[in-house]
Amino acid sequence: MGKTFKTLKFPAGGLLLSVIASVMPVCALADAGELQLWPAGEAQIRAQPSSSIEPLPGGALQIRTGTQYKWPGARVEFAAGETDLSEFGFVSVAVSNMTAKPLKVHASVKGRKDDATIDGPGGNIELAAREAGEISIRLHEMAWTLDKPLDLPGMNGRPKARNAGDGFSLARVRSIHIFLSRPDEEARFAICGVTAFRIARKVISADAFFPFVDKYGQFMHDDWPGKIHNDEELVALGRREDALLAKSAKSPAAGLDGFGGWKDGPQLAATGFFRTEKFEGKWWLVDPEGRLFWSHGVNAVCQGEATGIGGREKFFAFLPPKDDAVFGRFRSKSWKAAAHGFYSDAANVPFETFDFARANARRKYGEDFAERFAGRTLARLKAWGLNTIASWSDRELQLAHRVPYTILLKTSRSPRLEGTKGWWGSLPDPYSPEFEETLRERAREVAPQVRDDPWCLGVFVDNELSWNDDARMAEIAERYFSTVRRVLKEELPNHLYLGCRIAWGGDAVWRAAAKYCDVVSCNIYKRMPRRDWPEGAGDKPVLVSEFHFGATDRGMFHPGLAAAPDQRRRAKMYRDFALACLDDPRIVGAHWFQWRDQPLAGRPDGENYAIGLVSVADVPHLEIVKAVRKTAREMYRRRNQSNSHTGGNNR
Repeated sequence: MGKTFKTLKFPAGGLLLSVIASVMPVCALADAGELQLWPAGEAQIRAQPSSSIEPLPGGALQIRTGTQYKWPGARVEFAAGETDLSEFGFVSVAVSNMTAKPLKVHASVKGRKDDATIDGPGGNIELAAREAGEISIRLHEMAWTLDKPLDLPGMNGRPKARNAGDGFSLARVRSIHIFLSRPDEEARFAICGVTAFRIARKVISADAFFPFVDKYGQFMHDDWPGKIHNDEELVALGRREDALLAKSAKSPAAGLDGFGGWKDGPQLAATGFFRTEKFEGKWWLVDPEGRLFWSHGVNAVCQGEATGIGGREKFFAFLPPKDDAVFGRFRSKSWKAAAHGFYSDAANVPFETFDFARANARRKYGEDFAERFAGRTLARLKAWGLNTIASWSDRELQLAHRVPYTILLKTSRSPRLEGTKGWWGSLPDPYSPEFEETLRERAREVAPQVRDDPWCLGVFVDNELSWNDDARMAEIAERYFSTVRRVLKEELPNHLYLGCRIAWGGDAVWRAAAKYCDVVSCNIYKRMPRRDWPEGAGDKPVLVSEFHFGATDRGMFHPGLAAAPDQRRRAKMYRDFALACLDDPRIVGAHWFQWRDQPLAGRPDGENYAIGLVSVADVPHLEIVKAVRKTAREMYRRRNQSNSHTGGNNR
């Protein structure tokens, strides 16, 4: 993929302030709720073994590291010997790679127990040549602490008991180490600042914790901006948003065509369907009218998402009676899809579920909530500047033909390949005849609606496959991608093959994907959109098919796969990521995961991430919505004018 940041050559004989400023965050005073740990009078930085420190213009320090010690770098030490960070949720370390090669920089909080130093939380960041970034160290996942342990099954994130002092204690932080791990050559990186972000810690009685989920699916034991307290409040909020959307119905981006492409930009060949083209050194999608298109999208745009209630009834303050005329039992084939389902007994989930988000939509929009939810959501997408309804979304929204969409086909019914088990199971066996038969069957199922639909941007096949980096993978990947391409071009020939949403995999997988996919898709849960492009891979456009940042300051228990201290910082992280994508000449779009916060008590597989643009009660998180709109407003001109990024091998 192309470079995310400008590559600069450092002048001989010293580093100029102007150069430092262009690759390094400026050291600034901490905002309210933040504490600057360094530079500060109460702390100093000392070199680790096999390391040295040099001052740089602007107050930063350059760390030179050797290879004689496993973890060369530097450490922030406190004048009092230790400091109390128990009221802080995150520590951010601003660093910069001062070399012409990629560099992975780590940071770790070290604690004190008696006279010994013990390890605490840590983090790392992968930096391209001359790139600046921030290492985010999560100290606490959430603001709430239990006074004693509780069994809370079925949730990836849950309140935990206060540390009794037997292990690591944030009240006795001894130092913060910033280092490289087992380097095989000398390197240089800079440290600009170390900042702690405060989080209000609240102790909750375990004896009084149940129930903790209210009738709207929200956390009961706290309050925050946007929390719904009664049905009247829910309905009134919807009416106020109706008025706002009526006043700002247009996209924040000006000069668009009907598909959301750049009408004020250049006119290219129009084919009636989406395609790709490299224009003036950058890859673009081209919409059916021949206009440049950058896919600013969101995944899982749907009415609801169920949570398991079977065996966990004590979690919930209120569940409607099963025979209720409005919220009664509904049986569906899947816990993800039920046209008007609130309760369900899904065949693929071994417990009963309830859908709070869908129930809230019924309360908010009335009996015709499905249609009104769809209308509201389509209006929001336009008003917020989102031009793609991405994977896992309601088909009704996609086929409304108001916003371009992607579809995802899965080969999950085909045989699995032995020895490849990963997070979501084993790889499909591309050598089995059933692999091709399954894919062809699924393509034919959607073909009547999709085959000739100009609003279909493209087709994903599978998601986050278990690519192992072993000797067989080149042959397997070749077979997999070539078979999928052949089937799609026969069954859905008008649409782009968008790949398999790579989350992990070696160079062989990337080379095969680049060979056969029209667009190579990848899911990136990091601060910056970085993926290596190995030698031998063709020059192909790339789509970031999933990314997100979450924060637990609004009644949620887990910040997701990339965490932010709060909503304000989360919005900034969105902007930084999206703008880096726009500045990369290979990236043709980025899709946020997901539309709504996941259920507080967890979806059936336990995920309960605070990653939505809206809450379970359908209340927009205004900070990130504002960031989305601002990105959309400048999207096309920013990409068109960003001429300093000429390619490279970034991850």
